[in-house]
Amino acid sequence: MQFDLIHMRSQHRGQRALRPVTALQRPGLVAAAVLALAACAGTGRFVDQPRLIIDKPEKDTHQAVGELFGSLGPPYTVKVCEADPSTKSCTAKNEGITASGVGGLFLPLTMHVNGMDVKALKPSPDGLALEASLDATVDGIAPFCGTVGGKVISRDNNTASVEMSNFYCNWMGIGNVIANADFSIDTINLEQKAFTGFYKLTFHGTGNATGSGYYKAIFKPKKN
Repeated sequence: MQFDLIHMRSQHRGQRALRPVTALQRPGLVAAAVLALAACAGTGRFVDQPRLIIDKPEKDTHQAVGELFGSLGPPYTVKVCEADPSTKSCTAKNEGITASGVGGLFLPLTMHVNGMDVKALKPSPDGLALEASLDATVDGIAPFCGTVGGKVISRDNNTASVEMSNFYCNWMGIGNVIANADFSIDTINLEQKAFTGFYKLTFHGTGNATGSGYYKAIFKPKKN
């Protein structure tokens, strides 16, 4: 009798587990699926401190970083694009770099960053401190991030990076977020006024997104 009772309970639980999904449950499943897709984009392609290669071997990391970022007097523009790690060239289909995720009501969104306008630059203990504004859109709408403080780090272990940490952005349809942009540098080409490496973009708040990949950055005079 005890065995029969356990068997009946087991069948009842199995039937409950196989109930069809109701209309009320579907939005939750859709939201979970969107969040899972956003997580897949992730930041796994980011390499934090790749070894730096400089086109002028007589320059060390500190000299190359200083010469590259000081090659144009601010204000100037640094344009970025998705790039091929083997050729160090922009891919034909992608200008700018991206982060994907979800906004309000679990709607998919994409942040697209074309570059930054460097407004000021000065020496700092890490290397250089910069002030810049981002050239970016989220689903075609330009966010307001104001002037963002960042740093260009040159290290004694022959690595370098650009970091723009924990800055505030606001835009229509998404709300308020804290964003981070990290760019490790694996090559500096002083002749071309360019550098390449790995990027990681994240923002969190009333919208959430992540993205990573390989980029190329090119210095250009700012257009009036």
